[in-house]
Amino acid sequence: MPLCQLGCAAGRPYFADNTPAIIIIIMADEWTFVSHKKRSSKPSRHRRQAGKGNNCGDGHHAAQRDDGMKRFFDNRINTNPPKSHHSEADTTKDRERIKDSILESIRALENVRVSSETSFSYRLIAALSEVTSSSINDEGDAGDNTEAKYDKANDDDKDESQNLNLLEIVAYGVGNFATASSFSAPMLQLACVLFLRRHAASSVIKDSSDDENAFNDNDIQNTFKREQDQVPIYYYEPCILPLERDLLENVFHVSVLENNEFGKLHVQSMRQQDGEKASRMVESSGKSLSKTLFYMPHCPMRLYCNVLWSHWEWETLASTIVYGNSFHSYDERTVGRTDPTNGILRIIPCTNEISIQLRGNKRGDELYDALNHLETAFNDCNIISFTVDNASDLTRPDEYFASQDSENRELSK
Repeated sequence: MPLCQLGCAAGRPYFADNTPAIIIIIMADEWTFVSHKKRSSKPSRHRRQAGKGNNCGDGHHAAQRDDGMKRFFDNRINTNPPKSHHSEADTTKDRERIKDSILESIRALENVRVSSETSFSYRLIAALSEVTSSSINDEGDAGDNTEAKYDKANDDDKDESQNLNLLEIVAYGVGNFATASSFSAPMLQLACVLFLRRHAASSVIKDSSDDENAFNDNDIQNTFKREQDQVPIYYYEPCILPLERDLLENVFHVSVLENNEFGKLHVQSMRQQDGEKASRMVESSGKSLSKTLFYMPHCPMRLYCNVLWSHWEWETLASTIVYGNSFHSYDERTVGRTDPTNGILRIIPCTNEISIQLRGNKRGDELYDALNHLETAFNDCNIISFTVDNASDLTRPDEYFASQDSENRELSK
């Protein structure tokens, strides 16, 4: 019976001749991530991303179709988007609104970090500080999926527990932060990665993270520029809008990549795209234990696999951290296990995870309007690192090409 002849009454399906129908839906997709945690009551990422996917020139208040996974495998940035229908005055007003909202979000993350050791931002910084220290590979047990040991930070110097030893940050999957209202989840994700860069750079440039002068209009450009010089952010979003590129490059001083080779771009190539300055920074940093953070909240499983494939040298993986979906949850929920390109399932024996708790009372996050979408932006995201000592028998997965299956062949068009 054609689907067009199928109806539904009182919650029960029927055919056109009133014959009851039984519908069986089979969903078998080994790349589908199903969280084992309670579903958030807030709008899902898919619903909030409605309006993302197609460049519309200005990206403001536009009702666009969500292209879903396609944008993550689009290796081209649209360099010639349609012209904006907004006036120059409207564009300037929106630019200032977006900038101010991101700055307010950074302030909120910092304020709650200082005021509450149970807040999201404090736990995130403390967990990253633990992982970027040299002790994680000496003492951590592979496969351990526990709460971060930040709860015992009171026994140590609080400032020391908040130091980040990061060499650089690679940001994938933030999406269009200029298409939604203020304090949206993509906007909060961008604010968070800028917040992390600020803390990683603060130990080098000796700036206080809660210094209000750092957010004054007269000094904001210099502040972000100094932070980028010390801990660069390499940012890729194929659906980036002209306004977003302008803000990233000229206000927040983020290095926007022109492509990411479907997630397979090696971090060394990113440094080369960023010019000689980045290469000199790496050579002269003297931080042999510095880590590279791949900031990938709620990215598709395939993107994580491609990142792993391109960095499958054990020395590189030892200095790689991922902030994103739980690899152990992928391992528990994946049905098909014969795919030779699935790097996550191969790396599981060497994977350490720290869960960043978002639920709980009196975290302090709820006191700030800028953090209302915190759970939507970061629900079920973990800090993931790799223990090289357990990797001697693991082989590199096969390289994945989008044309290997019909679904991604359609997505790559």
